[in-house]
Amino acid sequence: MLRGEMPDYLLEIVEGPEAGRRIPLAGPIELGRDPSADAPLLQDELVSRRHVRLTPEDDGARVEDLESRNGTFVDGDEIYGPAHLGLDGQLLIGVTVLQLLPATAEGGPSAVTPIPASLTALRPLPSEPLAVTAVRQVPTLALEESEPTYVPPEALERKEGKDDDSGLLALLDSHTKSKARGAPIGLFVLAALAVILYLSLR
Repeated sequence: MLRGEMPDYLLEIVEGPEAGRRIPLAGPIELGRDPSADAPLLQDELVSRRHVRLTPEDDGARVEDLESRNGTFVDGDEIYGPAHLGLDGQLLIGVTVLQLLPATAEGGPSAVTPIPASLTALRPLPSEPLAVTAVRQVPTLALEESEPTYVPPEALERKEGKDDDSGLLALLDSHTKSKARGAPIGLFVLAALAVILYLSLR
């Protein structure tokens, strides 16, 4: 088949920020985040400025990675040189998945799976302005914060006439820290006594 008789294709974004968009593939095109690219993908931050080049062929498209930062994947496999993308095959760049379709699919049903209405009611789609989108309030299952019931109040009270710690009061953080501060001094005294005893027995 002569070059001028090559069939035209469509690239449909089936997953990613611009899902549903269709890009004509009638000749070699470059995809990337650069606004001057043949088909710019401005909403995918993981796509390089000049990410990949596609050239239509008789039975699909030739895919060439343009030294992208995050790589190019054809049907799930990363490519390291020119690769072939067949009809209905999928191309992954960044988080954008594109599917190769025949040009006759123009105007036909989209391959994109619509988001259920029950989910879009909770959070607006990226294409919808937040100010004009009514977000349904979903009742929360969280309960109000309450005082713990597993520690009786009397356990934290100091017994009258006693200076020593009682109940759970001794386990409070402030008491534990004050006792921990004295531990190094006790270890030092113990070590000093051990040295003196060792020297006196020589």
